[in-house]
Amino acid sequence: MGGEGQRSLAVTIPVREGIAGDFEAWLAQNLLPPDASAPPEGIAPFPPAELMHNTTGLTEPRDFASHGVHFMRALNALSPTALPNFRSVLDFGVGVGRVARLFHGFRGRYVGMDVDDRHIAWVESNLTHVQAVKTRPRRRLPAIDRSFDAVISISVFSHLSEADHLFYLDELARVAAPGAVLFLSVHGEQALRRAQAEERVFAMLDIPADALDAAAETLHGGRGYAFIRQNGHLTSAAYDYGITFVSQDYVHSEWGRRFEVAAIGAGALHDFQDVVVLRAR
Repeated sequence: MGGEGQRSLAVTIPVREGIAGDFEAWLAQNLLPPDASAPPEGIAPFPPAELMHNTTGLTEPRDFASHGVHFMRALNALSPTALPNFRSVLDFGVGVGRVARLFHGFRGRYVGMDVDDRHIAWVESNLTHVQAVKTRPRRRLPAIDRSFDAVISISVFSHLSEADHLFYLDELARVAAPGAVLFLSVHGEQALRRAQAEERVFAMLDIPADALDAAAETLHGGRGYAFIRQNGHLTSAAYDYGITFVSQDYVHSEWGRRFEVAAIGAGALHDFQDVVVLRAR
């Protein structure tokens, strides 16, 4: 009874310290009730609907917040240390802050990198706790060696060609300090199963049925890395963008050359994307 009262009190009193305060109370504060006419006091601003949809397919602040909170809880559960305790975080593929917003009040250094000018401009203007940095496809990341003790990358490695993903793994290995923890999301076996079994999920991926069948063969009996190129807003001569499926065996064999594979949270994000937890050497 007393525990329930304490949890209720934590939610109703604003956590002014942001992520530096009570972690669960802070996340709860960021969940918007259905009848909310305005965001609660003390939380970070929301991006406009166009940018929100561009990065996540969502248009409502309530859904955007809910996704971010879910991701934060999933990452924190997989992390060997509480997320607020890291000192220097790289958000690789920051988008418009689905995760970065929730680091409001972070007492360390938080760097958000992205290839899209619009995303970087919005983050730079609206998330004061984030150092927004523009990157260029297939170019060295603008960061010094061994400068981050944590790397978060959601829905980036789930869209890269094999060559590009190996390039960026090498870059993350360069900028991660020894012992740093990396959280990288991928489409693994769970995402593949759901795409094969659920029409809604298959439609969301927007790929041909024969390409999905070929990806399944690659994961189950091939090299374990399947990339299906799409002609979306990010695809260009300098950047291949699509839907990528990666097997756990591939992660252990290829990613394990660069990092210690500490854990794989199968379906950790919405029972869909896996989160691979790595340790930098």
